Amino acid sequence: MAVWSLLGLIGLCLVFLAFLFFTAVSLREKERRAAAHSGMIAASLGTGLLVLILLPTPIRDVILIMFLIVITMAAAYVMISHRPRSSLVVSGTPERIDERDIVFARFDLQEGSPQYAAYYARMQEYQAVDTEIRKLPDILSSSHLIKEPALFSLADAEFELLEHLLVTVDGPVRPIREERSAEENTRMVKEVVHYLGADLCGVCELDPAFVYSHVGRGPEPYGMEIDLNHAFAVVFAVHMDFSMIASAPKAPVIVETAKQYLAAARIATVTAGMIRRLGFPARAHMAGSNYAAVVPPLAWKAGLGELGRIGILLTEKFGPRVRLGLVTTNLPLNVDQQVVFGVQDFCERCNKCSDNCPSNAIPEGERQLYNGTERWVIDREACYRYWRKAGTDCARCIFVCPYSKPDTLLHNAVRWAASRSSRAQTLAVRADDFFYGRHPKPHAPPFSR
Repeated sequence: MAVWSLLGLIGLCLVFLAFLFFTAVSLREKERRAAAHSGMIAASLGTGLLVLILLPTPIRDVILIMFLIVITMAAAYVMISHRPRSSLVVSGTPERIDERDIVFARFDLQEGSPQYAAYYARMQEYQAVDTEIRKLPDILSSSHLIKEPALFSLADAEFELLEHLLVTVDGPVRPIREERSAEENTRMVKEVVHYLGADLCGVCELDPAFVYSHVGRGPEPYGMEIDLNHAFAVVFAVHMDFSMIASAPKAPVIVETAKQYLAAARIATVTAGMIRRLGFPARAHMAGSNYAAVVPPLAWKAGLGELGRIGILLTEKFGPRVRLGLVTTNLPLNVDQQVVFGVQDFCERCNKCSDNCPSNAIPEGERQLYNGTERWVIDREACYRYWRKAGTDCARCIFVCPYSKPDTLLHNAVRWAASRSSRAQTLAVRADDFFYGRHPKPHAPPFSR
């Protein structure tokens, strides 16, 4: 009995230290609610330890053994369950998307221009909702600038520089090729992309279904058919700082978005330029107005993550708290395998992004068949309407997503358990609500105006 009692005492001490550690981590992350809740639990456990010391040995041993049994059974119950392995279901061949139909391309059209008149004559179903949204001030316009002059000016300057980089996405190819094996090329490209600042990188074949059909934005002529016949897509991600995203939907969000899009543009441009100098065609794709392909599904195919309820890519390490970059090329490369770490199952249980979306753009129900894929489909117009009201790209859904928690030992342990046990996913969802709240409050901006 003494041995089992000792194991129970060790277990109780470890649980106490775990909650004490969680309290310290929460204070560091400025999560006051989580710190208060975990602190109360740690205090209760600490008090229990003191009381146990005062109890007679036989009673103390019985209590500790019972605690050991309970905690062991609870851990076994949580972890011994089926592994969440539902994956994205592609039940048909997706039709290519016309970039002219996406929200950002439609709102780049100038009222009164021939392109404006021609587009809405052809796509009358968008005219009423777009006309209504155009009554709202644009993102980063002067009416928003006066609210946070320094931060909105910073974001505007970042986006301006991004637009200047559009002319660098492609260029001449050196006539002499540096021939290497696909394995050597893949290792080289990934090392370069990581060296330039990317956090994640993967390779897939460039599926023509995810190449836009016509130009809607960018330096190429509006409406031009897109003929991107590259064989491979190098997709990478740069993570966004949690302290900036935690202020969503306030000004720091769009500052961080612009910063990381600019970082991704630099990585893509330099990488594509290097590949062209090695004798192979390569094109950089960047935010702003120069994607010739739809990046999230390519990132999914390249093994960077899974598509969740939020409508964008969720990575295992950073959740949706990333921005994506893309280089397409004919350089021989080896492709990566897609990953499944439980996002589809987790999103079915969680629904937190939908509950917190200020525009009600994220669906609550089940996935639906959309363009050959069973997925959650967001209301893009409702989402963009709120962007213009807030003056930022919102990111409320990114902040509240449990996968977005900082890359620390504690949060990584939760992510690891959730990827291996369906019961751990359920517990993680409930624990996230208990410690952080079902509707977490935005954090104070990390720096002043």
